[in-house]
Amino acid sequence: MDVQTDSPERLRYCVIGGAAGVMGMHRAALHLPSVELVAISDINEALGQQRAKELNCEFYRDHCDMLAAVKPDVTVIMTPHPLHARLAIDALEAGSHVLVEKPIAIQVAEADAMLAVAQQHQRLLGVVFQHRLRPEIRAAYQVIQEGRLGRLQHIEMTAVWTRTATYYRSAGWRGSWRGEGGGVLMNQAPHHLDLLCHLVGMPERVFAWTRRLVHEIETEDTVQAALEWSNGALGSLHISTAEADQSEHLKIVGTRGQLELINGIVSFRELETDLIDFIATHPKAMAVPASHEVSLPLTSGSGNHAAVYEEFNQAILHKKSFTSAGEEGRMALELANAMIYSSQRHCEVVLPLNRHDYAALLAELQG
Repeated sequence: MDVQTDSPERLRYCVIGGAAGVMGMHRAALHLPSVELVAISDINEALGQQRAKELNCEFYRDHCDMLAAVKPDVTVIMTPHPLHARLAIDALEAGSHVLVEKPIAIQVAEADAMLAVAQQHQRLLGVVFQHRLRPEIRAAYQVIQEGRLGRLQHIEMTAVWTRTATYYRSAGWRGSWRGEGGGVLMNQAPHHLDLLCHLVGMPERVFAWTRRLVHEIETEDTVQAALEWSNGALGSLHISTAEADQSEHLKIVGTRGQLELINGIVSFRELETDLIDFIATHPKAMAVPASHEVSLPLTSGSGNHAAVYEEFNQAILHKKSFTSAGEEGRMALELANAMIYSSQRHCEVVLPLNRHDYAALLAELQG
């Protein structure tokens, strides 16, 4: 999408939800040379005013008053998930570009509405998916885009974010349908769901089991899903806050090789013959193609929030692409919603997800 802007090389930013705990991850980004933080808003006046003083900017209790008064180029949204859609639409309609913390919203119909308003006002809407910018993820993405894995066949992803009861007790909204719109799928999993969709595309079919294995919360602390892509590739996903295991493991198998990402380290084993040709022509009954390890060059950077802000600014100022804009930023949410729906309704989900059906389910779960 082409976005219009009359902004100078330094963009004027404001933050909705400036008292949020996630602000700590944004501080370095808000001090970039291309960012001028002019105001924050929050309904927690005491903490909001304290944050504004620390950041040397104006404070507003009401976000609409802030948008009208400061007319920012960019609005960053850090509030609880259920508020993302309404606040983003307010900012977009005020003429601001919007960068929203993950997840983009709590149900995909809300994300659709956000994208429609962004398109209507020719503003850029992006989601903070900083993991896409990690050097090892960029390297893996390039290998896949260049076709070096051949036809994708099998994908496995596991991720563990061990959390204690203290974590869930620390805020009443954690692990609740009204407060988060889900459990691990809406809080810890979005980055992994996004990486899955970013690297290999959105699955076509999903069957999932969401479970509350350990934690005394309303929502799920664990998800297991079976996935199928349109080319016939099959996969599995397992994410939990109720286990102790590797924090991240992703394996992607194709007819020309295998990619593996384990806790930030990428490896690529390339087959010397495409498996399809090998199977069709090799004279032996039981054999596998020869393979070798390939060292992948890595770009600089760490895939942090500052990198997201820098790319977002470049997209606005110089019409460059932003990796998790618009429909790209919506994919992880649609996949999370599909998994919740599949488990709650005990059925396979064929994507795209039926928005009306999911809205009805979420209303039931929220009581």
